[in-house]
Amino acid sequence: MESHEYDWYILFPNHHQGLRLNRELKEQGIKNTIAPTPREASTSCGMSLIVGEADLESIMAVIEAKSIIIEKIVKIARKEWQYRSC
Repeated sequence: MESHEYDWYILFPNHHQGLRLNRELKEQGIKNTIAPTPREASTSCGMSLIVGEADLESIMAVIEAKSIIIEKIVKIARKEWQYRSC
């Protein structure tokens, strides 16, 4: 069986909430990356944050303390992308 590495995505109802969390996490030194929301996770707001699994507990504390609204946190297997010419 093939082993996968995973990315953790935080999904938001709108860009404003995503940018708020991005700013708060950066101020606290918690690494995060703004990314498009994978379609297999949601078809709502197109912005998400990729975060590390080890930081999830700290991130949840920030979300609660700052009253930031999220939709959900999802774990998605990384895909090996291959370029295919036309």
